[in-house]
Amino acid sequence: MREQFVERPTDVVISKLKEMIASGVLKPGDKLPAERKMATDFNVGRTQIREALHKLEFYGIIKTLPQSGSVINGLDINTLDGLIADVLDLQQYDFYSLVETRYVLEVNAIRLCAERRTEHDLAKLEKAQENLIKYYDTPDRVGHDFAFHRAIAEGCHNPVFKAMLLIVIPDIMTIYQRDRICAPSQIVIEEHAQMLEAIRNKDGDTAANIMSKHLQGVVDFAKSKILE
Repeated sequence: MREQFVERPTDVVISKLKEMIASGVLKPGDKLPAERKMATDFNVGRTQIREALHKLEFYGIIKTLPQSGSVINGLDINTLDGLIADVLDLQQYDFYSLVETRYVLEVNAIRLCAERRTEHDLAKLEKAQENLIKYYDTPDRVGHDFAFHRAIAEGCHNPVFKAMLLIVIPDIMTIYQRDRICAPSQIVIEEHAQMLEAIRNKDGDTAANIMSKHLQGVVDFAKSKILE
């Protein structure tokens, strides 16, 4: 049975920030309130605040500056409003459809990334992997996992692939964390390292095979949920 759409605390946070932008309380370039204040004002936990901010950063709606916190990106109001609406609309898709789409896109995106990557792309992947290892036992793990897969999306140098991946990946990974589908595992780090090495060697077939293996377990799990 397909899961029903239920607004989650992260959706509440995103909706509240959307309202603040639409009303002019927050403008492009403004710094977001502190996590503690948003948690109190929006009546959610700080974990949900961080999840929402990770998602908004992944979409490019906000950016985090060292020692300065998160700020609204310098986009016009209509663009910001449309982007945030897209993030919220995405929640209506069922988990299996999201996972299946991600599988098809990422297996092909990583093949292109291996073939087309630049030294700059490779440096971003290496930094994301370094941070994932460093922060794997912390709440920041998901954000650094996002960064690795976003770097693959950017490194494929196909703007349509990138845009589609940036739509589906953040929501899937939030569901992973919420339902502990993808609990911390050394295997994840090892498979990321193998993908990185294949990309470094410009070996698209190997990179695609590793990505397929990396995602297959979640595809199978999502498929089983349809029958429940």
